[in-house]
Amino acid sequence: MANNYEGWILKINGNVIPGNYFTDYSSTPSQRQESDAQVDQTGVLHRATMPHTRSSIRFTTHILTLDEKIDLQNRMGYAASHQRNVYVEYWNDETNSYYSGTFYLPDVEFSVMDFNADTILYNPISFELIEY
Repeated sequence: MANNYEGWILKINGNVIPGNYFTDYSSTPSQRQESDAQVDQTGVLHRATMPHTRSSIRFTTHILTLDEKIDLQNRMGYAASHQRNVYVEYWNDETNSYYSGTFYLPDVEFSVMDFNADTILYNPISFELIEY
């Protein structure tokens, strides 16, 4: 059986995020949203789900130098948006195909491991992307 996997799992604003940045990557694709849910008198749950689903993506980097961190930030392009909105294309493991959508990036913590006159070393950085 052929698949349509193209060798990447994440693009942000049109830029492939190279796999060598990831030490950990996970996604929760196609999360259902309810417009209404009620339990009837017999205890049966009745759900009304909306057609739009939301995905979330999480990844953690390896230890990064300042130059690597800047390269990753440039590829992600999130600093250009005050609300940190990004256009994401991603491998959806529920459907085994590529999907796309508008996501936001919550606050990111940058933890310095070490620094010297030439560069800064960052502890692994965790990113989360949440679809609108």
